[in-house]
Amino acid sequence: MLRAAILGMALGLLAIVGAAGYAALAACRIELAVLDRWLPQSCPSDADIAAAARLDALRDLNLALTRDIRRTENELAALQCEAVPPAPPPAPLPAPLPEPEPAPAPDSAGIDPGSWNRGDIRVLDGCWELDSDFRTRDIQTGRITHYTQWEMCFDRQGNGRETMTATNGTTCRGAVSGQFLDPSGAAAGDQRLEVREPGNLRCSDGGYIHQRIITCELAGDGSASCVNFQPETGGRGEVRLRRRTEDQ
Repeated sequence: MLRAAILGMALGLLAIVGAAGYAALAACRIELAVLDRWLPQSCPSDADIAAAARLDALRDLNLALTRDIRRTENELAALQCEAVPPAPPPAPLPAPLPEPEPAPAPDSAGIDPGSWNRGDIRVLDGCWELDSDFRTRDIQTGRITHYTQWEMCFDRQGNGRETMTATNGTTCRGAVSGQFLDPSGAAAGDQRLEVREPGNLRCSDGGYIHQRIITCELAGDGSASCVNFQPETGGRGEVRLRRRTEDQ
């Protein structure tokens, strides 16, 4: 029995010494494959060291992100945002202007009384004949020139041209303009039209006709009854203004 006890103690002491030696060898990176099955490694492997390093790096990154989040939250809490008022609504568009009344269509039947009494100068648009037995006398030779044709043509603004033709072929041409004396409108029968020459009317024979101012009132037959006045000579005469027919 004593021998067995001594032998057991010797074997135990031998095991303790062997384990201590293996631990020392492992700490010095010396591995013995024979003992790996019986004794654990004392030093961590390269994979364990790398994993531990990554874990430490992730912990540091987490702490840094946490600090950044708290700092950003504090900065946002300190901001004071001003409310931007909404833009004012756009100004309403102005009301459209009323459409002008259409000009009366030229009508060979006569003058439109409504347009005439309203003072609508567009009623003159077109060509007109003036019935007149107009004669001139040359003060030097005494020669009489008889004008049997007198025509005026106007645009929608009352601007126009006139032509007079005599029996001997002499023609006189020049500008004319028309306007109503009460353009704001007048009672029926009270509106008057004035047709004015800017100066003396020049003729093809070298002569001229003294300036004329023609004042017209609406007649009952679709024409206008006019008075022809020459300021320079004081001469007066009557003339009838009627729209030219299509076949002339």
